[in-house]
Amino acid sequence: MRPFSKFVTDFEYIRAKMRVGLFFSILGFPLYYYFWAYLFPQSYENIYLRIAGVVLAVLWIVSDYTRKGHERFHYCLSVVALTFAAPFFFTYMFLQNGASGIWLGSLICAVLYLAIVADAVSFLLMFLIGMPLAYLAYRYEPYQPVAVYDILEALPVVFFAASGALAMKWAEEWVIRANKRKAVALAGSIAHELRTPLLGIRLELEHFQQLDLDVEPIVPSGESHYMEVSERLNRHVQKASHIIDCLLLNVREESFDNSGFNQHSMQQVLDDVLARYPLTETERTLIKVHREEDFIFWGDDLLMAHVLMNLLKNAFAAVAAAEKGTVEVYFSRVKEKNIMCVRDTGRGIASVNREKIFERFYTDTSGGAGLGLAFCKRVVESFGGDVECYSEAGKYTEFRVLLPAGESL
Repeated sequence: MRPFSKFVTDFEYIRAKMRVGLFFSILGFPLYYYFWAYLFPQSYENIYLRIAGVVLAVLWIVSDYTRKGHERFHYCLSVVALTFAAPFFFTYMFLQNGASGIWLGSLICAVLYLAIVADAVSFLLMFLIGMPLAYLAYRYEPYQPVAVYDILEALPVVFFAASGALAMKWAEEWVIRANKRKAVALAGSIAHELRTPLLGIRLELEHFQQLDLDVEPIVPSGESHYMEVSERLNRHVQKASHIIDCLLLNVREESFDNSGFNQHSMQQVLDDVLARYPLTETERTLIKVHREEDFIFWGDDLLMAHVLMNLLKNAFAAVAAAEKGTVEVYFSRVKEKNIMCVRDTGRGIASVNREKIFERFYTDTSGGAGLGLAFCKRVVESFGGDVECYSEAGKYTEFRVLLPAGESL
């Protein structure tokens, strides 16, 4: 059966705040009894209710350390302890003290503290249960009469504080859920990007395993072959490490280190990507590469390969979603700019979304991280270039990587 804690947004996070809140209850109940009974005497005090509040807080703290296997009971005790300590106790004392200003202020403080500690659903539950129970308890044994007008006068203030606190709690929980989604998306993005180099490593290792060294002893030509395979394995490992570094740079929004930038052939980057990208047979029939031109760019070949792989991945996803279309890659030169284009005739991008696609964590696909295109743009900008997107919904999408004009080949 589903535990009650599953109904609460991030119960571990709430428990950490409850420890602090109920610890202050253990101190506050007896301390403020002394204040209101002796230093600043109020018309009504109740030591037994305060003792009950301390006992519930102590029971919760003990239960928190022994909760394993008793999560349902622990959550119920959490609701009871907080309902008693905040809305019930302070509403009851407000009524028994004739709706005094001091206890109205104390009630509002209790509402706000409860909003800090509890999640939105539990806050609303405790608020709607605790206050009516306090009123019924007061009606059962009133210490002094309270005018209905005084109660009605206080209600707007209390409900304004409660509704504001509830709205802020929902906003806080929305941020928590959004951050969780970003973390999950980032983990998924890392896992997806690492599949390509890991697949390469696996294939090279399978090749090694198929060799029978007893039958085929190492000869000079064989040693050369093993060195080539070792170099490819090393490059796959570097690629995996580089991907992780790149993704972390993107999340942290740190600048790229250009000390290792050099001149590279765009055609060579494209060939490397096509050789290492795990294309399916269907995808191989969809892609068309125009190799008429090549150019040199200044930057990092692994970063550019990552950009190209992201653009290809998005293009294939667009074609798959539309269940039609092809993917083209070609180079061109316009007005002192070298351009690499990745064009697909898939589902296209709506104009309202086209303005957001380069924003970090923006995605319109299920399971997407929203990091790929933002990262591509940052990479190309670090090379002194830019990335542009042209698209029409239902027809095509074209990404253009514009780089400073260098040497054409």
